Amino acid sequence: MSNKFNTNALNEYSKSYARRVTADFYHANPTINGKQILNLTPVNQINLFVVSSLFDKWKGETEKFRSPFFDFSSPEVEEALRSFMNVVSQHIAVRREHLEPLLADATKRTLIALFDPRYYYDDQLRNQPDFTLTAENLRHLVRYTQINKFIPVALEQRLNGRPFIYVNQALGYLDEIMTQRVQELERPEKYVEMFSEKVVMDLSTLLRGQALENYNSPSARSFFDLDEETPTPKAAPAPPQVTVSAPPTPPPVVEPAPVVVPALVDKEPAESRSVALNGNSGGYFAGYQEAPTAPSNQPSVLSVDTEAPALSLNTSQATSTDGVATLGDSLQKATHGSLAKGISLNQKFRFINQLFNGSADAYNEAVAELDQVTNYGEALDLISYRYANQFMWNMESDEVTELVEILKRRF
Repeated sequence: MSNKFNTNALNEYSKSYARRVTADFYHANPTINGKQILNLTPVNQINLFVVSSLFDKWKGETEKFRSPFFDFSSPEVEEALRSFMNVVSQHIAVRREHLEPLLADATKRTLIALFDPRYYYDDQLRNQPDFTLTAENLRHLVRYTQINKFIPVALEQRLNGRPFIYVNQALGYLDEIMTQRVQELERPEKYVEMFSEKVVMDLSTLLRGQALENYNSPSARSFFDLDEETPTPKAAPAPPQVTVSAPPTPPPVVEPAPVVVPALVDKEPAESRSVALNGNSGGYFAGYQEAPTAPSNQPSVLSVDTEAPALSLNTSQATSTDGVATLGDSLQKATHGSLAKGISLNQKFRFINQLFNGSADAYNEAVAELDQVTNYGEALDLISYRYANQFMWNMESDEVTELVEILKRRF
């Protein structure tokens, strides 16, 4: 999940918005068709995301027809199947219980694309099958994007007629595009008003503190704020005047600065506490701030300052009385070993089934990755911004709570 949002507030607002919109429409209609979906909400991006979801389901239904017992590569079969599916697509009829969850998801995606475009497009690219961005998938992204559409269009231009590029290369292009064209990002104000027509949007609840600051950051200023940057015309030089200089003031006596003895415990540099999950410091755009000069290819991550005391680099002089971890503390942590040792067999099976969609490989990879982080803050970031988004976790579930508690004990 994007680190700009209060996750619970984002989910609740998206569901409330979908509930209100569907209640208004289905009050007088038993089903909704394609053309009505395109005009369902005042935010066109939401409507397009719903149609995009239906398109994916339409393609899925096509695949159900395929069978190993028949030749679906035959031109006649392909043409007949294409004609049939095209006719089906002209007869969309969705009931409320099926549309409402699609609409809630589309609302959530729209808010992320609006307030955190860097995260949104980074996530879109990383979820491409086989870590490859094809021209067909990019065309689909362009077709169903309205907010900040210049980003997928610019990516399509970078493709330059090639059938595909690898995702890591596409991420590099994304960094360049957003660095060079950050001022073209759409401002949220008009969309906030559109959303509030149905359900009032409280940004202080929806967005975390950092995101709310970025929403009002200088990089997202109004046209009138640019007056501060307008060069002031030089005034005409004043005629020379004869002035009488006062006697020079003797320089003040500067007392020697007291000698400060540095603490024996080496303090951790402040910048090292803002480390991305891949080990690179800093992040990318946090909303509408000025772009960094050397962007990386990883998604932006909100740094977390944990309350745990910093471990002394000179363990022989560290004491527990001044809040600094002692040598015994560090040795005790080192003896914990792998995170897997703190997870019971029963918990392991439940984590695999409930959190990793039954994939033991995904579970083992996650445990190995969590073993590499150095503090609880980084571990929590890894859970919140990678696994929870990748496997669609409910952050209030018992399994997620247990995993977080295990991490707390380890760190």
